[in-house]
Amino acid sequence: MDPAAAAAALFRSTFAAEPAAVAVAPGRVNLIGEHTDYNGLPVLPFAIGQSTAVAVAPSEAPLLEAVSREFPVPARLPLDAGPAACAEPWHRYLAAAAAVLGPRLPGRGARIAVASDLPAASGLSSSSALTVALLLALDAAFGLGLGRAELAGLAAQAERLAGAETGGMDQQVIAFAEAGALLRIDFLPPAMRAVPVPAGWAFVVASSGQPAPKGGGARDAYNERVVATRIAAALLADMLGAEIEGTPLLGHVAAIDAAPVLVDELPARSSARKAAATAGVPLERLVTLAAGTFDPDAQLPVRGYARHVLAEAERVDLACAAVEAGDLAALGELMAASHASLRDDYRCSTPALDALVKAMTKAGAAGARLTGAGFGGFAIAVCERGREQAVIDAAVAAAGGPAFEVAPSAGARLA
Repeated sequence: MDPAAAAAALFRSTFAAEPAAVAVAPGRVNLIGEHTDYNGLPVLPFAIGQSTAVAVAPSEAPLLEAVSREFPVPARLPLDAGPAACAEPWHRYLAAAAAVLGPRLPGRGARIAVASDLPAASGLSSSSALTVALLLALDAAFGLGLGRAELAGLAAQAERLAGAETGGMDQQVIAFAEAGALLRIDFLPPAMRAVPVPAGWAFVVASSGQPAPKGGGARDAYNERVVATRIAAALLADMLGAEIEGTPLLGHVAAIDAAPVLVDELPARSSARKAAATAGVPLERLVTLAAGTFDPDAQLPVRGYARHVLAEAERVDLACAAVEAGDLAALGELMAASHASLRDDYRCSTPALDALVKAMTKAGAAGARLTGAGFGGFAIAVCERGREQAVIDAAVAAAGGPAFEVAPSAGARLA
């Protein structure tokens, strides 16, 4: 049963009523541009056919009552429940959605049923699919009148409240994706454009066998990199004599010609406290996260992280050109360079991911790399159509699977 039908059936069997709305949100794969979005730099993801569906109906009680086909513990949360207080990770996304909607839900709660065919903790954005689908269903059920851009922004806020200081890529591609195309997303200034995929190409994703839950240790590792790249941005701006208002992002300095050269002048490691004093910026701009405050005295590997982000942003530009030119070999080389940078400079790959990428490439992929934040999860490979089964078989032999073909698909919708 597809997720939309399954969510509606689960709603009926649980609440003995019909849902007022059913929303479906796809997962996503990031082809290239890893850990660049929260730095204000471009990404090149696409939505996939696998999805999460949420069935919703308003209730008079000021509660979120929710069940999930995939998670055994149901939720019964007051509307003002804080995400951090939720013991069950999936409950945090429910509480965070209620928090960002705030007064739009005037004392009324909702009954919710969730079904998904997205692997959890995979790097395929199951948490973002849940958040976008939930907000879209609540929007329809309550008649909130949210536009797509507002919905994507609220979903990103909700995920940050749930614990991971994400940059907004996942929510935007899930909301705006087009079938048959990648979605180039820029953040400074905001822009999006579809990049059609050549007909003779195929994409395969495969599990490394290691979960990468955004709510677990991967969240802490992710947030460390958010803060470390803010430190790098503040120090580079100070070296370049550039003024940054608000939170320092590498996107604020990336266009300055000297920035990539000066990366090698950055300290190998620094704390936020020391960087703030050096650059003359308020400490809170570096360490404040939506879900709390990062340790200002933690020593973070600033230079390597900055080197990856600035080089990865250039690879996004080159990858767009390669896709538009139909140059599969060039794209494959960029993906290989991206994975090497994520492994060596950003330190978010694992031996299992490295072995998986190697096996997929050896089996005929033009290129492969980890996708999502890393620390486990999935890898993505691109190959000529006709070679996808060999790549899938090699991935399963290397890591145990699952591995499957994915195709660029349309974004979130009401069922």
